This record gives sequence, C-alpha cells and structure tokens, in this order.
Amino acid sequence: MARIAVNVPDFAEGAKSVKLRQWLVKIGDDVAKDDVIAEASTDKIRVDIESPADGKVAALLAEEGDRVEVGQTIAEIEG
Repeated sequence: MARIAVNVPDFAEGAKSVKLRQWLVKIGDDVAKDDVIAEASTDKIRVDIESPADGKVAALLAEEGDRVEVGQTIAEIEG
C-alpha cells in the first residue's frame, strides 16, 4: 500500500510555521479525505490540518506542542 504524506498547509501569506496543538487521530485510525486530523495555531489563527486521502493513519511524525513548518510532512496515511 502506498503512503501519502500529510503536510502542513500554506494557510496564510507570509506565514512560515504553526504550533501543533492536538492530534485528533492515532496510528491505525481510519480517516476519510478532508477529515480534520490535527489542530494547529499561530498567535492569531487556528489551522485545521486535513487528511489528503482515504486510508489509515500509518505514522505521526510530529509531537503535540512542536512548531512545524509550512510544507513539512507531519503524518502519513496508508491508502
């Protein structure tokens, strides 16, 4: 099965990173495309991170509380 990267979205012009607040899934959970799987935030806005595909959560590559960069792979979905 192929693994699909979950990357931090480009959520605002000029923004470079967000703080990963909470995972809403765990490894092995089934997800559907566009399900919100994590919440992140800057000082001003909340950012929902969505699954790019249907499948199972195969890996969580960042910890809650980590500062993650736009474009960084933070999870993998096995589809």
